[in-house]
Amino acid sequence: MKIAVVGLWHSGEVYSGCLADLGNHIIGIDKNSKIVNNLNRGIAPLAEPKLEDIINRNIKKGRLKYITDFSTISSCDAIWMTIDTPIDKAAHGNLSKIFTYIKKSLPFIKNGAILIISSQLPVGTSKKIIKFIKANRKNFMFDYAYIPENLQLGKAVDSFMKPSRVVIGTDDIKRLEVIIKIFEKLKTNILLVNIASAEMVKHATNAFLATSLSFIYDIADVCEKVGADVTEVSQSLRADSRIGEKAYLDASAGFSGGHLDRDLQYLRKIAKDQKLNLPVISSVLKKNKKRSAIVFERISPLLKTFQGKTITFWGITYKSGTPTLTHSLPLKLAKEAVSQGSKINLCDLWVNKDDIKGEINGEYGYFTDPYESVKSSNATICITPWPELKNLNFKKIARSMANPKIFFDARNYFNDEKNIIERAGIKYIGVGR
Repeated sequence: MKIAVVGLWHSGEVYSGCLADLGNHIIGIDKNSKIVNNLNRGIAPLAEPKLEDIINRNIKKGRLKYITDFSTISSCDAIWMTIDTPIDKAAHGNLSKIFTYIKKSLPFIKNGAILIISSQLPVGTSKKIIKFIKANRKNFMFDYAYIPENLQLGKAVDSFMKPSRVVIGTDDIKRLEVIIKIFEKLKTNILLVNIASAEMVKHATNAFLATSLSFIYDIADVCEKVGADVTEVSQSLRADSRIGEKAYLDASAGFSGGHLDRDLQYLRKIAKDQKLNLPVISSVLKKNKKRSAIVFERISPLLKTFQGKTITFWGITYKSGTPTLTHSLPLKLAKEAVSQGSKINLCDLWVNKDDIKGEINGEYGYFTDPYESVKSSNATICITPWPELKNLNFKKIARSMANPKIFFDARNYFNDEKNIIERAGIKYIGVGR
């Protein structure tokens, strides 16, 4: 099938590559010539494991190409909109870009084509899109489906190629079997729902995950007071078949990235518009907003003051395996440390160094070597870990650090190394333990 994938940031880079890998002929389209040129050279705008190999393989096979010319849409049977909706500082999604791209594409879509949207939209947006299309192109015949994307940053290829399910939202579509056939090779459960339900699935999924995290934050707070270990509690909860081994039950200093927050905000706006009370959603937002305060609360008694102290942050991106700094919790806390008079060192293997510029007012050190980053550091805070950190020599780390030598493990990633860290002479602090 010949498909135009429109919008080539994170969602588009993954959809274009993976849809081509399933045997479809894909034209990736974006007005940003730099992104298009890089993709044609196999360079993805946002790094994802396995993705560039997939892109290069399918370009060589002639199944995938990237262009800026929207008129080529006219040769495609399906138009797949994968425009990433920007998230502002308040975690609200901006939908202007998707309407701009639809308007730019609309004159070239052939009659009878299928329009599929996989951008993250607040429930009710598809109705507006369909109305917009009908108002801007009279007597245009098309099929419409909303398929919520479920791509995890840092694991996006596996999210697409090995999904737990595919949700297809449609109210009236004549060529449903064409869409179903696209996903047949994935051998997964395909759920057919109405459009509003499909839009709601994304909100509900992220809200559920956020609620699970807020729940375990509460449990972690209780664990600290009664001598329990939240990592052991979480392990036992996951062993319960009613909960499951993949449940979001990792106690931490809060979730970041903006994606969970965005869907919570969408739901809260709907509730306000419809005069509904959503106490659970409101509590989850409130819990996470205040959660990051535990980092400074826990190290303050040992550090005494942040003024003049050096603090190293391991992991600056919002999530391991991705270079994005969007709504990054480590970056937020680094800024807070600077505001309290600390010197800061930032250490991350994934981040693009230039992206940090302009984010932090004041001087900071940037490192890719963890050993170099902790020299003369009074405290090291690990929020976004990466696997290589597990192999560090903590005796060497301890020799480089300055008193009181604090290590705050904000995601309990070093749970199994706690004794090793403490024997090296470093004060280990976890969450809920």
